[in-house]
Amino acid sequence: MNNLATTVNDVIKKQPMLVALAAFILGVIIGLPVLGWGLWPVEWKDSDIAHLRGDLKQEYMSLVASAYALEPTTNGYNRAKERLAALGPDAAQSLAEAEASATGADKARLTALRTVLETTGDLASPGGGAASAPGLLSQLAVPLIACGAVVILGLVGGLLYLRLGGALGRGRSAAPRPGLGAQAAEMMEMPSTAATPFGEPPIARFMTTYTLGDDQYDDSFSIDGPDGSFFGECGMGISETIGVGDPKKVTAFEVWLFDKNDIRTVTKVVMSEHAFRDEALKSRLAAKGEPILAAAGDTVSLETATLVVTARVVDMAYGGGALPPSSFYERMTVELAAYQRPAA
Repeated sequence: MNNLATTVNDVIKKQPMLVALAAFILGVIIGLPVLGWGLWPVEWKDSDIAHLRGDLKQEYMSLVASAYALEPTTNGYNRAKERLAALGPDAAQSLAEAEASATGADKARLTALRTVLETTGDLASPGGGAASAPGLLSQLAVPLIACGAVVILGLVGGLLYLRLGGALGRGRSAAPRPGLGAQAAEMMEMPSTAATPFGEPPIARFMTTYTLGDDQYDDSFSIDGPDGSFFGECGMGISETIGVGDPKKVTAFEVWLFDKNDIRTVTKVVMSEHAFRDEALKSRLAAKGEPILAAAGDTVSLETATLVVTARVVDMAYGGGALPPSSFYERMTVELAAYQRPAA
């Protein structure tokens, strides 16, 4: 259960736009067909005669015929026409169906009414243009169109997100985090010293810095090609804390890589010396990704189908106090360099 919750949190954190899109589509599907049309459908009150069910229209027709039989005068005939007009184009069809299903005196009254109406030309024959009752497909046309539109919008939105890389996360790609010191800012301007796995310079390079007190630390960067095409995302965030109280004492970070051409997100857990030597904690964090002991100058590599990202620990320092030594970070600066695998 904990692993499932961790996985869900990771997906929400790394792919917020896709999660929001999926939640919107699910909400529409549950809200319209299930709740709106199934469990709590709209209840009509005081509707027109024309919206009655077919059997009720036939019963209404029998009542009109009975009233006319009691008053077969000009006034009675006019009132019968007005009552039938309330049924609209279905009047002829409803009269024919009522006459076909009736027996005895009811049938005779309905036949008499139909004969008079057809003789005077005030009612077309059932086959002469009367509208037939709407079929199931026509009744469901609007709901089906609405569901189809939602699905299409969802697919288009997902494709655009994968194609463009999520516009919300792009603006932070190359900008240093607020509060970076002069040393970290200078390192962002330095030429990359990261390893070049394929003998080519990285297609993207980022610098991220955590400092004690940044309890919401979670950096993500969009990996784009020279032509602006979206390849994926990478980032770093808090994975585990130690002790109690504020600010949080971070003892491990998650470094992750998402490749749009791969079905998985690769994650590695960069741990403090204390956390790495705690076998119980190390085993628990291993569910998130491969545990790595952090050391200044070390490089961690994350590989997917078409991308490789190296994470180099540029600078780090442990905090002090009542907690065990080397158990949480005062600061951590990591350089992320993204490379595209050469085509096979």
